[in-house]
Amino acid sequence: MGPRRKDSYSEESLQKALQEVKKGFSFNAASRMYGIPRSTLQLRLSNKYTKPSHGPAPILSTEEENTLVWLIFECPRKGFPRRKQDIEASVQEFLHNSKRPDPFKDETPGNKWYSAFLKRHPEVSERTPEGVTASSACVSEQDVRRWFTSTEDLLKEETVFDVLSYPSRIFNDDETNFVLCRKKDIVLALTGCKNVYEVEKGPAKATLTVMCTFSADGKMCPPMIIYPYQIIPTNVISKVPEKCGIGRSDNGRMKSEVFFEFIANVFHPYLQENNILRPVILFVDGHKTHLTYYLSELCKDLKIILTYLYPNSTRILQPADVAAFRPLKSEWKNAAFT
Repeated sequence: MGPRRKDSYSEESLQKALQEVKKGFSFNAASRMYGIPRSTLQLRLSNKYTKPSHGPAPILSTEEENTLVWLIFECPRKGFPRRKQDIEASVQEFLHNSKRPDPFKDETPGNKWYSAFLKRHPEVSERTPEGVTASSACVSEQDVRRWFTSTEDLLKEETVFDVLSYPSRIFNDDETNFVLCRKKDIVLALTGCKNVYEVEKGPAKATLTVMCTFSADGKMCPPMIIYPYQIIPTNVISKVPEKCGIGRSDNGRMKSEVFFEFIANVFHPYLQENNILRPVILFVDGHKTHLTYYLSELCKDLKIILTYLYPNSTRILQPADVAAFRPLKSEWKNAAFT
C-alpha cells in the first residue's frame, strides 16, 4: 500500500462545512459538498479535538485570555480602546492576583507573547483609532434620529422638502486643513548613523484652510482658500486657479466675513452659471461663522436654505469628512511631498 494521500482542502472550506453541520446538515452531506472526509468533520466537532495553539504554552488560562478579548471588543464601544501596554498590564494583574510565578523578563510580557496572543485570537487585530472629543462621544443614535425627524419637519414647514428629491440642489459645505510641511516619517540610513535629518520645506506647523462644497450628485463648487495674511501677496493671488475664492484671516482659519464672501462671490455665481434651480439646501456644521444675522439675510435673499448638522456629530453625518477629504488629502500628499 502506498503512502497515505494528504487531504487537499483549505481551512476556509473546512470551517464552512462545519457551519453547515451546525445548521443541521448531515456529516455525509457536508462531506460531499466541500470534499472533506466525514471523519475529519466528526473529529473537529467532538470533545476529543483541541485547537492547536501558536508558540509556547499560554501563560494565562483560556478563560483569562477570553476575558482579555472581551475587553478589547467592549472598551472601544465606550471610546476607550485598549493598547498593547494595557493588555500587558492586564496579564501582570492576572498573574499577581493568582499568585503565580511571573515568567516574563522585567515582569512584562514581551513581543513574542503578544504576537502569539494575536495568532491565538485572529478575531483581534491592530487598528489606528479615530480621535473623537468627549462631546462627540456622547452623541447617541436617538440623537441622530431625532435630528433627521426635526430637519424633515423644518423643511416641510418651509415648503422646500421636495428639494431633497433633486441631488443637484443639495449641497454640503466643510472646511479642512492641508499641511504645508510633511510630517516626519521613516527614512533609510546606515545602521548606527546618528545624524539623520531632513530639511523642512516650510514652517513645521503651517497649514492652509480650504472650504469645499459638494452637491449630492457628485459635483463640486469652486473652493474657498483662506490665507493667514494681513494682506495677501500679489504673487499668491496670481497662482490661485480661476473661479476659486480667496479669503484671509489673521490665523488662516474660517471666520464669518469669509463665509459671507464665499456665499456671495463664489457659491451664488456657481449656482447661476450652472442654472441650478432655487431654492437649494446647504448643509453646514453649527460653527459660529455660519450663524450670523447678515449671513441669514443673504441666504434668504438668494434662496439658499442653510441647514445645520447635529452638533458634535460631523464625524458621522458630515459627507465631506466621511467620503471626500481622505482621498483628497492622500492625493495632496502625493502631489506636494514627492
